[in-house]
Amino acid sequence: MQSKISVLQVIPQLDVSGASQGCIDVANYLIENHHNCVVMTHSGKRVKNAKNKDIKVIISPVHSKNPITIFFNIFRLLQVIRDYNIDIIHVRSRAPAWSCFFASKISSKKFISTFHGTYNYNNFIKKFYNSIMLRTDGTIAISCFIEDQIKSQYSQTPKNLQVIYRGIDSKIFNSNNVNPERIKQIKNQHSLESDSIKILLPGRITGWKGHLILVQAIAEVIKNIKNNIEVLFVGPDENSSLKEHLKDHIQNLNMSNIFHFMGSSDEMANIYALSDIVVSSSTDPEAFGRIAVEAQSMGKFVVASNHGGSTETVINNETGYLYSPNDHKDLADMIIKAIDQNKYNSKKVLEAGVKNARENYSVERMCKETLEFYKKILGI
Repeated sequence: MQSKISVLQVIPQLDVSGASQGCIDVANYLIENHHNCVVMTHSGKRVKNAKNKDIKVIISPVHSKNPITIFFNIFRLLQVIRDYNIDIIHVRSRAPAWSCFFASKISSKKFISTFHGTYNYNNFIKKFYNSIMLRTDGTIAISCFIEDQIKSQYSQTPKNLQVIYRGIDSKIFNSNNVNPERIKQIKNQHSLESDSIKILLPGRITGWKGHLILVQAIAEVIKNIKNNIEVLFVGPDENSSLKEHLKDHIQNLNMSNIFHFMGSSDEMANIYALSDIVVSSSTDPEAFGRIAVEAQSMGKFVVASNHGGSTETVINNETGYLYSPNDHKDLADMIIKAIDQNKYNSKKVLEAGVKNARENYSVERMCKETLEFYKKILGI
């Protein structure tokens, strides 16, 4: 009976997204456990990182939504399947899923997907386009929220639907493994005060991540507390128009001295470590919400919008507070409450968050369950 598995993971880009991290984590786990894994992608800043970990990466235009490119990608996939004796194709996005679907039919290989987001399903055409993620031998939902979305919004029923939560690396997101000297350098680099309560919002500057909601909330917070606070926006900030709009709004509220736009960072553990409260203020539901889990693993108190994956990953009133989505006054109330009740500096909160993250959302658990899912689909 077959024991060694050859997996082809297909993802448009290997970037800073949770999907990319999950792809790399699974590839590493497979290789470490004496299986084979090939990653097919178009580009991304994590390609070099993956290759450095001895992951076989094949560059191909699998990001394209062009029907002609999607068609020719079928033959590119078939070549990889033959060259690397692939047993199972694991796709992580919709456009390449169409190519993978036909390649799997032609090659008689098993085909699975990971449903990473809610996707837009406001019309029949979009819903049909999305449904390719369910025309598989198995589909992974990254949260119960996504599983419910699949069941309620799509008539297409996947053969095997399983929730496998995303996982975080507790060796990286561990308060015992940070670099105190580097933390000091970051504080100096961004002129952060030593005695302030630092509120962190990690995430790309884009409308739905809720940066403006937090700005409005902070305007309320500073009216009601005596503590010095600073707000850190950490994440890709290529959306220059939104960034300038945020800065103008902050300036109009006379809060320019409070907010720090720190850009992208490859050392998020150190960023979490210097922070006191971590906010996830997404206006749309997070499919999973990696930020909340990473923060808890670092022993940080979380304030998150009460929808999507955050309702599963944050234990309300224990490891964090959940507030009404899009309600900046409720967000302000939760931040004030966290400060007044010293939640951000509580050993009990730290221990509860670490326990929740590491017992339920570890990368080891995610990878082990993914491998077991592969074996289930392959019948081995």
